[in-house]
Amino acid sequence: MKCLNKQLLNMKKILSILTLLLMISLGATAKSYKMPQYDITGAGSGTEGTVLVKVYVHGRSVSDDNLKRAAVHGIVFRGCSGNNSGARQPAMASPTAEVDYAPFCEEFFAENGQCLNFASIVAGSYDRVKTAKGYKTGAILQVDKTALRKELEKAGVVRSLSAGF
Repeated sequence: MKCLNKQLLNMKKILSILTLLLMISLGATAKSYKMPQYDITGAGSGTEGTVLVKVYVHGRSVSDDNLKRAAVHGIVFRGCSGNNSGARQPAMASPTAEVDYAPFCEEFFAENGQCLNFASIVAGSYDRVKTAKGYKTGAILQVDKTALRKELEKAGVVRSLSAGF
């Protein structure tokens, strides 16, 4: 009887370990849409249909793609504070659009998502700042608002400007 209990206990341990390893491996391979923590402010006016923003992404190693994703995400869902002229850039989408259109957002803002096509980094504008909580890396980015709006209207995330008339 004791031998049977020991075997059963050993099998439970092995099964628990295998289950734990499976959960860890599935968690590591799952690609979820998670925006890095970032700050966004206006950085001046760009050419027609574009907007310049200064984006800081918090973290030790920040890639150009993280800066681009944060810039586009900020323009669409947050808006940005004013630049030197005091102009405020409102958010393009409604406050609930990110949740309402979660499948689109997951794909659009994925690591190699389509959002990267709408932002470009202004040469020579990189900045790295040490903060109390670590580092933040920033740059000035130019976001093609016109093309971005067309794409979001096509997906239904943003209402067309002519929809109210």
